[in-house]
Amino acid sequence: MRPTRRLPTLAVVLLAVLLAGCAGAPGEQAQEQPGTAVSPPDPTAALRDACLSAIPEDADLTALTLEGATDGTIVGGVVGPARPETVAVLLPQITGLCGWGRFATALAADAAVTSILLDPCGYGDSECSDAGEADPLNEIAPAVRHARDVLGARRVVLVGTSMGGSLTVLAAAAGADVDGWVDVSGPPRWGETDLASVAADLPSEGMVVMARSDGDSAYRQARALARASGARFVDGGSGHGWELLSRPLSGRTTRVGSLVQAFVVGGPGA
Repeated sequence: MRPTRRLPTLAVVLLAVLLAGCAGAPGEQAQEQPGTAVSPPDPTAALRDACLSAIPEDADLTALTLEGATDGTIVGGVVGPARPETVAVLLPQITGLCGWGRFATALAADAAVTSILLDPCGYGDSECSDAGEADPLNEIAPAVRHARDVLGARRVVLVGTSMGGSLTVLAAAAGADVDGWVDVSGPPRWGETDLASVAADLPSEGMVVMARSDGDSAYRQARALARASGARFVDGGSGHGWELLSRPLSGRTTRVGSLVQAFVVGGPGA
């Protein structure tokens, strides 16, 4: 049984008497001051404060909260035009969604692509049960619905870096309603699942990016995943995750980032 927050009856009576006495004392009534009500924090302002310079000041950012497909609350943000043709659903590495800020801003400026930045269950303010965390579509399905039904997108592409890259593969293999998927630096094993074991379930319109600096084994397994699924493989050169996509200071898109952007907009032949 949960402990009650109600005061005992006698305490309520005594408190009411004391309050009535105070209210009747001349000159001691509290005066209501106009404009003193505390407004709830603005979610978009709170997101900007949390991300600081990771999301550029000129980014067209709006906070977003979604109900998980299985359960829970998924928190994220939207960067880009209000009515886009194409939406990129972006899954982060373990440091959270803020690291997507520069690439999402570049997608909006260079290609009029709107991005939905998500924190998976257990990251940022996103919370769900074990069942929600085990569902590879818990975060993805509501984000894709938002992209299509609210933003009006005709094309939706799922993109993830590092942890998010592996989660992207698992979601795409589980039947995410996306037009393409991109795995950047995703570890070849996530949780109890080897990504190679779901390769046959992946849509062929995909892209796998891995840098040799992540090690020979990870590089070899990423290339094998792309081959087994029919996806395009891109040598990332040196680096990891979103540092392969945009430069940390200028925010300019790298060579690999331009390839990912072209894929998001136009598919595997771009």
